[in-house]
Amino acid sequence: MRKSAVSVGLGLLLLIIGVFISDFIIDLNKSEPTYNNNSLTSVYVDEVNNSSNKIEIERNGKLKSTNRVNIISEVQGTKKRSTKKSFKEGQVFNKGEILIEINSDEFSSIVKQARSELKNLIASVLPDIKIDYSDNFGKWKNYFDNFSVEFPINKMPKSTSEKENLFLVGRGIESSYYKVKNLEERLSKYTIRAPFDGVLVNGNISDGAYIIPNQTLGEFIDPNNFELSVNIPVNHLAKIKLNQNISIISENSKKDITGRIKRVNRKVDESTQTVKIFLEFNNKDLFEGKFVEVKIPLGTIPNSHLIPRSLLINDNYVFAATPENDISKINVKPVFYNKENVVVTGLEDGTRLITSNVSNIYEGMKIKVVQR
Repeated sequence: MRKSAVSVGLGLLLLIIGVFISDFIIDLNKSEPTYNNNSLTSVYVDEVNNSSNKIEIERNGKLKSTNRVNIISEVQGTKKRSTKKSFKEGQVFNKGEILIEINSDEFSSIVKQARSELKNLIASVLPDIKIDYSDNFGKWKNYFDNFSVEFPINKMPKSTSEKENLFLVGRGIESSYYKVKNLEERLSKYTIRAPFDGVLVNGNISDGAYIIPNQTLGEFIDPNNFELSVNIPVNHLAKIKLNQNISIISENSKKDITGRIKRVNRKVDESTQTVKIFLEFNNKDLFEGKFVEVKIPLGTIPNSHLIPRSLLINDNYVFAATPENDISKINVKPVFYNKENVVVTGLEDGTRLITSNVSNIYEGMKIKVVQR
């Protein structure tokens, strides 16, 4: 009996001790863990201050001169020797200056012959005009007196009546006149002049070379006006406005080079779902064929924040520091991407955005915020 009482008492004692130890362990687990501030991961933060952010897309392409002409011969003959400027690449010409001149001695004689034939016809009808159409005789006499086979003919006097017109047509005056005008027009093609101020970028026809019809002799451009075509996503087309200013991104120049949106194609490229727009620049520092990069503004996004793309996780959330200095995840909406940054919405002003690259970061992780 005594042994049974001792056993029961010992069992109760062990039970009491077990309950005490169990409660102690539970209380221990419930207590807040202590951290050594020196061992916490140090991070930098950026305090969010939402604002209106400009959005721009960057594109690149090759510049082409807006004004360009291929110099093509319509006649044949040998190239005359240049007296002022050589027909060589890089040569600058002003509007109206002779680019190239083809020997026209033979054809010039044909034109003079046709002029002489017209003058003879006019001389033969002058007596009849004096008698039958005396009111118009003075004009025809003055036209005849100033007629020279060495120079282009002037416009014929206008007939004063239908009868006079029929008389001139019947005598072949009108057909001979237009024959001469046609020959003079062709004679003018032996001299090719600059259509505008520009530079020869291709051409190396030597003096004395024989030129044939439809032969390409060179290429002439305006060195101050250029055009650039780039493709943009069709969903941005509504933000594009004609004559909107755009700028060239230059690494070497300290001054901005600006242009404008000149044209917008209304056809969508089916394979890329992009639309081509054309940009115009007027600047003497640019060159034909140069590759440039441009920024095209697409407006602004209000109440948004610009962050580096590396901070956006899975395109839908970022990490931030709570007032208690632990990590929290915040869902955001990316609105616009560029090469390095992304514009997001959904962040409240004052949010402390984690800007450090923290390895094995997770929500609830304790951190130490340091000042830059």
